[in-house]
Amino acid sequence: MARGAQIRDELRSGRRMLGGWVNMNSPIATEIMAGAGFDLIMIDQEHGPGNNMDAIAQQQAIHAGGSSHCLLRVHDNQTQLMKQALDTGVDGIMVPLVETAEGAAQVAAACNFPPKGVRGVAPGNVRAARYGYDKDAFVESRGSDVFVISQVESELTVRNLREIGKVDGIDMLFIGRNDLASSIGCLADLNAPAAKELRDEAERLIKESGRFMGGIPGPADSTMEMFARGYDMVIAAADHAFVRDGALAVVKANAGR
Repeated sequence: MARGAQIRDELRSGRRMLGGWVNMNSPIATEIMAGAGFDLIMIDQEHGPGNNMDAIAQQQAIHAGGSSHCLLRVHDNQTQLMKQALDTGVDGIMVPLVETAEGAAQVAAACNFPPKGVRGVAPGNVRAARYGYDKDAFVESRGSDVFVISQVESELTVRNLREIGKVDGIDMLFIGRNDLASSIGCLADLNAPAAKELRDEAERLIKESGRFMGGIPGPADSTMEMFARGYDMVIAAADHAFVRDGALAVVKANAGR
């Protein structure tokens, strides 16, 4: 069964959650990441490979490696895509490039059973209900055990944040700093004044909305600095980056051989 309500309770208690990305679609790498003790592991199927079967294998690896929460980023704001991802049993879902209140409402609807939403109900056969072992609890929760994250990745989204923040069913607004800067032509310099101003505005509006705020660290902006500014969740590391940086460090250290 999903543990989205547990994530909400932990954040409401003031806990600041540290997360790690898994992009390699490798259960072994994922198990190693989970073993490190991250609060959550985000399975990335937007910028990483994978399907629903892979998502199940990744979750099994996370549970084998430790006690991290399992979340998944889908590659698009498509209702059926989100419904299928949720049936795999993830604790939460992240949806990229949600730019309007209407788009956020679509995300929320995909994550909740009727009449509140449009999520399909199959408690006897989906992994989210332990293939029927937990069907009564699954039905009783009506989807409320899913932690729902909507990404803020464009100037248009920032302009619409006041309305997006009013949408019932969205738990967290998560700033994607690369895409946000790219939307105003600042991808080459994430700390350009215009990019920082837009990011600051997004942070201010998210805090005003009362939603939890998430993001990733960047140049000259550390994880601890983000927590100090009010972020509730920071996803600060990735499996592929550890492999890349570790391999590169060995090669550089022995460049004079």
